[in-house]
Amino acid sequence: MIITIIFILAGIFFMIGTLIYVKNKNNLQEIKPIDKSNIKKVKKTLRNLWGIDGFNNQVITINKGQHSIIVELESIEYSLLHDGEKNTVDRELISIAQMLKFPIQFLEVKKQIELGDMLEEIKVNTMNANSNVKEYANQIIKHLEHLQEDQNLFERKNYLVISSFNNRKTAEIELKEFYQLLRYHLLNIKVSTRLLNDREILELIYEQLHKGNKNKVS
Repeated sequence: MIITIIFILAGIFFMIGTLIYVKNKNNLQEIKPIDKSNIKKVKKTLRNLWGIDGFNNQVITINKGQHSIIVELESIEYSLLHDGEKNTVDRELISIAQMLKFPIQFLEVKKQIELGDMLEEIKVNTMNANSNVKEYANQIIKHLEHLQEDQNLFERKNYLVISSFNNRKTAEIELKEFYQLLRYHLLNIKVSTRLLNDREILELIYEQLHKGNKNKVS
């Protein structure tokens, strides 16, 4: 939570400084749905729905002028840290806020935890085990099945969208360089990050367009 707050504040200050430029150039594009009144008249493509031209080599291109990467962030339990750890976290987050030079957006995704694959894997791996192991495995399976029945059991994932409005080649280089620097600072406070690949980007977009649908991108 503290990471999100720091980044949001930093993003606000950054955006205030860039709004005049954006207004004049009119090149700050937002990912947003089209007018609902026209949705049946237009073919439902990524371009028509969200202005996404495509993605390649971990970079999304939006409305031809905005290039973005998506970083998955692990959470940090700030309230469970002792004072020394909190001071370290605060220093690193301030350093990150000061070095921000790109527009950023946060995306929090909540989805119900699916344990079907895990249950099947346990069953397969213990098929030829001895009776004690099978009994223990059955207890685990029953416990997981009980958890799966809870409709309020969700997994939360946090994503950071970082964008550049330079040309495609320059944008990819500077965004990935910035990600490496960001990754270094966050590792100092034991926060892991991961740059989504093209397939993961597609799956994330698919999930947002088909919320509640359990089908996966094939």
